[in-house]
Amino acid sequence: MCVWSACVYPRGLALRHSDGDGECASASRRNGTGGRFGGARVHVRDRDGGALSGESGSAGGANAATCASQKSHPAIKSSHLAERTILQNHFHVTPPLRRASNLAVARLFEEIAQSLEVAGEQGHRLRAYRRAAHGVAAESEPLEELAATGRLRQIAGVGASLEALIAEFLSTGGIRTHARLVGDNPPGLAPLLRARGFGPASVQALHAALGATDLDAVERAAEEGRLAEVLGQRRAADLIAQLPSLRNPIRTLRLKSAWESAAAFLELLRDPSVAPRQIEVAGAARRMCESVVGGVDLVAIPGQAGGAATSLLDLLERLPSVEQVIGRDATSTRVRVHNGVEVRLQLAEPETWGAALLLRTGSDAHLARLRTLAEARGYRLTPAGLFSDDRLVASATEENVYAALGLPWIAPELREDQGEIEAGLAGNLPRLIGVDDLRGDLHCHTNWTDGTASLGDMAAAARARGYQYMALTDHSRSLTITNGLSLERLEEARRLVQRVNEELAPFVVLLGTEMDILLDGSLDYPDETLATLDYVSASVHSGFKQPASEITPRIVRAVEHPLVHTLNHPHGRMLGARPAYAVDMPAVIAAATAAGCALEVSADPARMDLDGGWARQVRAAGGCCTVSSDAHSTLDFDNIWLGIGSARRGWLEPRDVLNTRSLDEFRAHLQRRRRG
Repeated sequence: MCVWSACVYPRGLALRHSDGDGECASASRRNGTGGRFGGARVHVRDRDGGALSGESGSAGGANAATCASQKSHPAIKSSHLAERTILQNHFHVTPPLRRASNLAVARLFEEIAQSLEVAGEQGHRLRAYRRAAHGVAAESEPLEELAATGRLRQIAGVGASLEALIAEFLSTGGIRTHARLVGDNPPGLAPLLRARGFGPASVQALHAALGATDLDAVERAAEEGRLAEVLGQRRAADLIAQLPSLRNPIRTLRLKSAWESAAAFLELLRDPSVAPRQIEVAGAARRMCESVVGGVDLVAIPGQAGGAATSLLDLLERLPSVEQVIGRDATSTRVRVHNGVEVRLQLAEPETWGAALLLRTGSDAHLARLRTLAEARGYRLTPAGLFSDDRLVASATEENVYAALGLPWIAPELREDQGEIEAGLAGNLPRLIGVDDLRGDLHCHTNWTDGTASLGDMAAAARARGYQYMALTDHSRSLTITNGLSLERLEEARRLVQRVNEELAPFVVLLGTEMDILLDGSLDYPDETLATLDYVSASVHSGFKQPASEITPRIVRAVEHPLVHTLNHPHGRMLGARPAYAVDMPAVIAAATAAGCALEVSADPARMDLDGGWARQVRAAGGCCTVSSDAHSTLDFDNIWLGIGSARRGWLEPRDVLNTRSLDEFRAHLQRRRRG
């Protein structure tokens, strides 16, 4: 029997496939196995950042796989064999004590960053400490082992100066820079920078006047009347009213960062003394929402050792990265770690596992509909299961609970009360796309523009994933900041593509472009050049602030051009960093559908554009999409599961996505588009 497990990599975490005998094989599409995301792999290094929230960072190096001790860890089946969620099955891990120094140093670096914020610093130094905190927390090897072999600088964000600080910690148990900075500018006061009317100067003045080092001390000063003496009665009362929200900020994570945070904690909770029998990610991350608000949710069945339930909760609470225990009861705990991410752990018994996982996955609207269905049948839906009076009807698996309500199992991505209940009752749920369905990647860059790898390396990596083809889509000439290709360099690229295709046959690199849509909607290359390319995708890379009356016809003009096959990242947003254009997307979708131009569902962790809602509108309009990685390195191909998640949230089936077609079928489509 085949099961899913994960091997810890020196540079990250990757899903691997185990045959139950301890042999690891790459979980790519070509082996014919896999669940709902097929051969997806999740690396802890990418352009999106580190594991414990990481909204910034850089790509790491190649991973060296090892599955040496897999045999000693029994396999745990997924709760749904046909459609498994990423990173949700059994993990082969490093015991947490081996990485205690990683978490301690990550916390110290984050506190240094917070101290610099209190001091009023906003520049590179602050960002460097925060990047290093992310990298150290994400590193799967203990710092002691890396230091002993001279490899500390392999950690993302760690250079010579931070390497020296880590070495100081390993030899002395502390960092003098940390002690000095936190003494002058306590990191516990950093939340005050979010309070109305407070900046670094006022926070420093409050510290000097009160001697307060954290919010608790500020509250005590208020109770003693000292805060009002410093700030005045009205301002002191306003600050005290803000303390609950300052203590419990609502953090929004990009989806990949949320999964990386979850993966890190899943690993740490596999301590052999309290190892859970089963543990999975729930909540918005399991539903593959592009932004995860409020933190990550885990559901676990405690191990069989005595006191395992309490011990598992205790283990999470005492991890070195945990700053605050927000709440605790007999079966759950909520903690906040050093960078503000909230982690919620809910325990369940084997007989109530399905109900607990379902209710922790949400969404609220979906669960409300399920409760309505339950009430109509005389049932009650609770975390302990589906009950008829005091009789347990179903609870062990999600499938059991859905079946008792007259429904098939509904994929987590669809659980939004957007028609999935009606489709389930009618037997019309879609056959959702998976990574296994993709035959190629249509958005790939090389070091000729803003990528980091050669065409040969990118093509070899795409082929290793089991793809039949990839499209080379380096930037066009107007995007000079990326060294966009002139017409002369485009011809050089054509010759390089020919050589690579000869070397990697039958794999095929399609000569394409990510062509700029200019401010008036014209295209960056002349038609006679575009006609010679295999594949033409178009993007907006300028004029982001154009009003809808300008940017909508600009994009419509591009998608209606007969030589344009796909519109990339149609909204142009960067999650948490840049809003979408003021574009009339329904008008763009209508024009693209009529013209036969596809719209991209981007797997770039910072974009995820189109999202599921808009992808579903493309499907409803009769249009088609692509799901591509926007890869700028060989590791970026492994982000494709993010795009697949968005596509599934959009109800997309394989037939709705162009790059599920074989090479011959895809080429035929491209020719029909040009003739049409």
